[in-house]
Amino acid sequence: MDETKYEFKFNKIVGSKVQFEIDDLDAFKRDLRKGHLKFNASPADHNMISNAQRKKIYALFRDISDYTGYEEQEVKDRLKMKFSYNIKRDFSLSNCTKELATQFIRFVIEFCFRYDIPFDSKAMENTIDAERRVFLCLVHRQCTVCGSRQGLQINHEDTVGMGNNRNHIDHRNHRLEMLCFKHHSEFHNIGAKAFAEKYHFHGIKLSEKRILSLRLMSQKQMDEFDEEYRRQKEQKELNSND
Repeated sequence: MDETKYEFKFNKIVGSKVQFEIDDLDAFKRDLRKGHLKFNASPADHNMISNAQRKKIYALFRDISDYTGYEEQEVKDRLKMKFSYNIKRDFSLSNCTKELATQFIRFVIEFCFRYDIPFDSKAMENTIDAERRVFLCLVHRQCTVCGSRQGLQINHEDTVGMGNNRNHIDHRNHRLEMLCFKHHSEFHNIGAKAFAEKYHFHGIKLSEKRILSLRLMSQKQMDEFDEEYRRQKEQKELNSND
């Protein structure tokens, strides 16, 4: 059974009493109301799971519980069991390393994406690398900035250009990202460089297989573009020989 743990930061000594600052005062008060008046304390091991990671994990459990209707404890037990099976060893939130906790958060986030379970996109901060985040949002159709599933548009970070036909685009040649209408508009208002600096991600190029599965292009369209490129190359070679 995972135990509730708190992180205390030493403040000062007053007489025979020691003052600490606690990272999660509300949770600590809940324990006090339950009659828990004595706590064990030990020096922090900075290689072990942090309370910030625990908060993120339990917030994800609550999001999944709220969406699915399963009790939070059942969500927790099932996901821990699935994760333990994947890593082929026992797993506990009370004594795992920071590295393993990060892997578990990634596992839970990808579970949410796979089953279209809405969750607070802040859970991805410092956990999912930017490129993976952009990929997941493209595949599972969420705004990469805010997680919205409404008014989605695929943005081409490499600008299509004025006067070009936006309905005739080879998506294989562009870095793509999924944005809602609000953030797509912001991208074009402030420009690609400022947008990337503000939100800390860039679009990514997708494989042909993934572009086909997302129905961004058909195989026929790809073949037509390839034929067009072939003719352009031949024409360029002819011109260079003149």
